[in-house]
Amino acid sequence: MGDERAPMGDAGRAFSLDNAYLRSSQAARDPSSSCTLTRAVGASAQLQLNSTSLPDVRETEWAWDPDNRTQQLLVSWKPNGPRPEWYDLDREYKAKFKLTEKAFLVIENLTVQMSGRYTAKTKFKSGKSLEEAFRLCLYEPIPHPQIQVHSSSSTMGQCNVSLECAVPGTTGDLTVTWLSKDFPEEPEQRGVLESATSSRHLSLSLPWDQLDGHLTCVVSNPVDRKNVTLHLESVCLRRGSLQSKWPVWSWVLVLVVLMVSLGAGMWTWRKRRKMEAGRGRCRAGRAGGGAAAGVGMPCGKTGQCRPEKHPGKARARGC
Repeated sequence: MGDERAPMGDAGRAFSLDNAYLRSSQAARDPSSSCTLTRAVGASAQLQLNSTSLPDVRETEWAWDPDNRTQQLLVSWKPNGPRPEWYDLDREYKAKFKLTEKAFLVIENLTVQMSGRYTAKTKFKSGKSLEEAFRLCLYEPIPHPQIQVHSSSSTMGQCNVSLECAVPGTTGDLTVTWLSKDFPEEPEQRGVLESATSSRHLSLSLPWDQLDGHLTCVVSNPVDRKNVTLHLESVCLRRGSLQSKWPVWSWVLVLVVLMVSLGAGMWTWRKRRKMEAGRGRCRAGRAGGGAAAGVGMPCGKTGQCRPEKHPGKARARGC
């Protein structure tokens, strides 16, 4: 059996080591699905240890368990050693791993493939050992999202739209939330937005007098957040028709105005034709000579000839 004494034989130090051992053992038995660290692709991470600050450390060894791959030993470190001893790594990873003076593991220029579980096993001169594990989760930066209009229709006084918050080139886990502070506070409108949380698709039916608002799609993951805003009225005007924009009674009013205008135009045109015809008969009468034909009778307002006290003046006016 191994020596159960504390590294320095001191009760206080033994208590510290035992407590650290219990904490690390419980952490090692926890499921590895939860993330200890979250980083964006291209960033750096430093995994800090508590065990290497304890006395009488003999050696610390780092190992990496990539997702769905076999374990890879990384480096062995001794407090009084000349330098860390690195295991043979693939060329793409050699320049990414570094070790500090306290055996903290530094990972630079992270890629998605470098996610996984990192474990540091520290051995003491007493024969005890302590493990500290880290679950590193990596996420891609989010591209700028776009709101796509898949369908738009209109019913009596309402605009119906089907929208999608599209994120180009991204297949990772994302949280999608639709927000709008311009919507009314009716329960049915709040329910529409609550049901759309974490869904890229949203369907809305809104009255025309409530379309002067903005709808925002927020896309996020643990390391990034992007949003895009859409003016709802522009969607309905662009995708809908003018008939759907105006209610039926307004079109009836427009039709009545057009019919009245057309009738007034026809009446004016017929009146002018009648006046022109009357003036033509007056001219014909003067040209033939004779009172019966209208000699000396000027044209009236309706185009009919009327007697004139001075027939010469009527001929001078050319009626």
